[in-house]
Amino acid sequence: MKRFLNFTALAMAVFAIAVTLSSLLTPMQAVPAPILLSQNVNFHPPDVTAPDNRQGGTHRGDACPKDLSIIPLIPKSNDGLTLGESPTFFAYVSQSSTPVEFTLQTDDEEGTEVYKTTFKVDKPGIVEVSIPAIADRQKFLEIGQRYQWSFSVACDDDPSGNYFVNGIVQRIEPQETLKKDLANADPMARAIAYAKNGIWYDTLATLAQMRRLAPDDSAPRAEWTQLLQSQGLESIADQPLVQSFE
Repeated sequence: MKRFLNFTALAMAVFAIAVTLSSLLTPMQAVPAPILLSQNVNFHPPDVTAPDNRQGGTHRGDACPKDLSIIPLIPKSNDGLTLGESPTFFAYVSQSSTPVEFTLQTDDEEGTEVYKTTFKVDKPGIVEVSIPAIADRQKFLEIGQRYQWSFSVACDDDPSGNYFVNGIVQRIEPQETLKKDLANADPMARAIAYAKNGIWYDTLATLAQMRRLAPDDSAPRAEWTQLLQSQGLESIADQPLVQSFE
């Protein structure tokens, strides 16, 4: 009888311990792990000789509205790289119904015009201009050649009164390691590869396309914001992508 009572007491103790452990473990298992947005698109600017002239590349005529603002999406150096023959250029425009002219020309003494287009911004936000694929192939960007591009608004009959901002773009040939990385079908992986190799315009265009295709996906939006903040563009990092032009 005594042996039976000892066995019963032992069984009850084991049961009590099991219940206690269960009550402790259950809440821990029920708490979901925090979801962290990866910030992998870390832009590594290439070694360039151009000074930080984002502000120096801006001109506002006296006749322009004081609340008109155009901010080009360019790296701090103002000297960005691309791998493409016809890259995409971005700028923030603060006012709706603003007629804007985009110009691309060689960055040399001749200043040969490569492409020009005009458009009207329907609402404030970030606009993008792509050189159309149907353009004359001789007008596509050549490897190693530097080009200057600009967004401008005519505020007066005198061209000197225009408001304009500009930037520099240079097309380069990708190294073999970068070519292999860009063979990845995942657009985020390609954006990471572009950024790691200092390819500014392609990084920006890839993230913009991801945002357009999946507007509810927080990952490309977070990477876009982080990228702009890293280059001193935090004031427009949260602005919407509003229009695309050719």
